[in-house]
Amino acid sequence: MDLKRLRYFCKVVEQGSVSQAARMLNMAQPPLSKRIHELEEELNVPLFVRNGKRIEPTDAGYYLYRKACEILREVEDTTRETLKIAHRESRLLRIGLTHLFQSYFRPLLLELHRLHPDAELSISVSDSSNLESYLNDGLIDIALIQKPYNSDGFDYVAFEPVRLVAVVSKKLLSEPPVQPFPYLKLGKFPLMLLHRARDSGTYETLLDLFRKGGVDPHVIMHITQPGVILEWLEDGLAAATLLPVSEVTDRQLKNCHVLDIFPSPQIFFPALVKTTATPYMKELMEIIEAGYPFPVAK
Repeated sequence: MDLKRLRYFCKVVEQGSVSQAARMLNMAQPPLSKRIHELEEELNVPLFVRNGKRIEPTDAGYYLYRKACEILREVEDTTRETLKIAHRESRLLRIGLTHLFQSYFRPLLLELHRLHPDAELSISVSDSSNLESYLNDGLIDIALIQKPYNSDGFDYVAFEPVRLVAVVSKKLLSEPPVQPFPYLKLGKFPLMLLHRARDSGTYETLLDLFRKGGVDPHVIMHITQPGVILEWLEDGLAAATLLPVSEVTDRQLKNCHVLDIFPSPQIFFPALVKTTATPYMKELMEIIEAGYPFPVAK
C-alpha cells in the first residue's frame, strides 16, 4: 500500500471534498481522484459515499483513515527519531488543535514557540472527537479541544467558557437588528451548525435549546469547521450560524451581521486535555499558569 496514496486519502477525509483536498495538496483534482480510485481498486472496497456536496468515509473508509493516520505518524516519528539521533534534535512537542478553537489557542501556541524556539512543534489540526482518539492512540501528547463530554481516561485544564454569538447573512437581515438578538428567532432561519465528526456535542445542545423553546430549527448543513461556515456565508449563502466569538472576532465579514444573543447559553468550553497516563506538557503549563488567555490589548 503506497504511503503517498494514504496521505492523499487522509487529506480527502479531513477536508470532506476532493477539490478542497486538492487545493490543500497544491495539485489538480483529476490526479487526486485517480489516486483515490486506485486505492479503492487495490482494496476492492468503496471508501467514500456522497452526502450532499460533501463526501464522507464509509465504515471501511473510516477504519482505513484511523489506521492510515497511525501508519503515517509512525513513519514520521521513525524518520524524525532517526534524524534526532543523527543531529541531536531538540524535543518534539506533539499537540492536537481543534478546528473549533483555532483562533482561541493561536496566541498560546505562538507564545510556546517564542519561549521554546528550539522545540519542534508537531501540531495536528482536526475535529475534537478525532483528537480524543489521537490521545488514546498515543499519536499526540496533549490536545487543545472542547472539554470532553465523557472525561473517563482524561485529565484536563479547563479555561473560561467562550461566548456564543450568531452570524447572520445580510440576505436574511438587511439591516443590523437591535441587540441582543433573541436566540429562538434564529431557529426560523436556515442554519449551518457545527457538528462533531462523532458522538454528541454542541450540535445536539443547540438543537435541544431550540426545541425546549418550542422551535423546530431548520438546519440545512452541519460542518466540523467554523472557518468553512464563515467562508460560505461570506460567499453569499443565505443562512445563519452560532459560533464561539473567538473564531469570529478577527474575521472581516462584509456580508454578515455578528450578533450577541439572548439568552446566551454557555456551550463552548476550551480545555487542555491529556490522558491520565500522560504527564502535562510543562512548556505549555508554564504559559497557562502565568495567565492564559492573555489580556486583550486596548
